[in-house]
Amino acid sequence: MAAVEIIRRAFEAFADGDREALIEACHPEVEIHAVTNVVAGREGAYHGPEGVGEYLDDVARIWDSVELQPHHLVELGPGRVLVIGRVRTRRGATRLDVPNAWLWELEGERVRSVRLFVDPETIPVLLAERDANPVA
Repeated sequence: MAAVEIIRRAFEAFADGDREALIEACHPEVEIHAVTNVVAGREGAYHGPEGVGEYLDDVARIWDSVELQPHHLVELGPGRVLVIGRVRTRRGATRLDVPNAWLWELEGERVRSVRLFVDPETIPVLLAERDANPVA
């Protein structure tokens, strides 16, 4: 299965609240680097299948709603995909709608790492990396 398709399925599993499908899509040593861990008071990334569950629990506890909107999926190299989109969140009366980029790394057909970048300045840097190392 192509990397882009694996990542699309992971976004769909998140949107559907399908915990089991999301855990199944991830490598046993997956790392998730997101804003939610900071808001939740956690240090560092979420790790492994337990970490995926903790991440989903934190999302449910912290946010009233979260909508991930992946607009463009760009292969940077084998097993590396940059996703450019938006995140919409709501907590009480506070609503956020911000641009985001996610850097996904796969090992085989499973997600090994996801890193969220909220700084739009990061996107050109990641794309330049792709241009320097084109997908074969």
